[in-house]
Amino acid sequence: MRKRLLALLSLGWIFNYAHRMAIPPLIPMIKAELGINNAEAGLLMTALLLPYALVQVPAGYLGDRLGRKRLLVMSIIGYSLSSALIVFARQYWELLAVRALYGVFSGFYYAPATALISEVYRERKGSALGVFMIGPPVGTGIAPLIVVPIALSLQWRYAFAVLSAMSLLVGLALIFTVRGEVSKPQRASFSIPGNVFLLSAANFVVLAAFFGLLTFLVSFLVDSGVSIESASALFSLLSAIGIAGSLLGGGLYDRMGRGSIPAVFGLNAVLTFILAITASPWVVIPLGLTFYSVGAIVTAYTSEKATPENLGSVMGFVNMVGFFGATVGPYLLGLLIDRFGYEKAFLSVSAMYLLAWVLIKLEDLAEGRKEKSGISRT
Repeated sequence: MRKRLLALLSLGWIFNYAHRMAIPPLIPMIKAELGINNAEAGLLMTALLLPYALVQVPAGYLGDRLGRKRLLVMSIIGYSLSSALIVFARQYWELLAVRALYGVFSGFYYAPATALISEVYRERKGSALGVFMIGPPVGTGIAPLIVVPIALSLQWRYAFAVLSAMSLLVGLALIFTVRGEVSKPQRASFSIPGNVFLLSAANFVVLAAFFGLLTFLVSFLVDSGVSIESASALFSLLSAIGIAGSLLGGGLYDRMGRGSIPAVFGLNAVLTFILAITASPWVVIPLGLTFYSVGAIVTAYTSEKATPENLGSVMGFVNMVGFFGATVGPYLLGLLIDRFGYEKAFLSVSAMYLLAWVLIKLEDLAEGRKEKSGISRT
């Protein structure tokens, strides 16, 4: 049952990302039809990320209180049907409204899913969450493969209808193949412990760096002399390698525990620094491993900070703060590119990972002082 549950939850997470990342490859068609500029096109991502971030903590709490599987089914069906409403959107503001509605329903997924996996797998949660966190690279990678051919042969709106039909099947499978509630605490607590604030701040910085780099990687490589075709292929390669990176991150956490966090933050700082100063396409290969390993490691570590009663709330809080970073990261990096150029701006990505490393080391020092204080009192 555990393997079937993990497979279905991972599929739901893959389609969660496929729906949100279906917009970027369709932007040229959307801009041409609606007559919008690049900033307005960018708001189609912001429109979903902001409500997505805001519902993270309520999602975790509701999952703990009402049942995690129940909320996950509601999320999948909700994000599938709301994304399908794009078929009826004819005005730009209607498209923004639909994306925001999708952001709400998709936001009810991460916290209860990761809490459920952490509870079911316990001692092997790092590896299990590594499987779950292949959702971002796989979903990002398959989105253009699904939506572009449909958009070219039919019309770009129908691509979302097809995606919705596919993800809806996952929700139905979760209803009928996994019976009953799998994990539900006896009582739910809407509380956030103080020991997650430094971790949350580090997650804010990391996701700002992550989404900033993803947004401008192709443009950076093209500016450095790489052809648009090669730059796009390297972007896809980053996602493909990211699948192995996510699995590697989960296994690394099971072996190293919280020591794996500063390790991957440090590696990302070094690799993004090398990328910024050399623009070498070869850096994409090791970067794909470390870049996508962060999600599984941070998620597994976050679960250690909570009790069964507030596990969902804590998972949601750390992810909420992280996605606030995701909303500002691309905008901030874009401003730096406009002001200083690509190379200097991309050095800020390395600086962000270094800052996250410092925050985690500070947390380690704080935890160490608490442990020593506890020992001295006993």
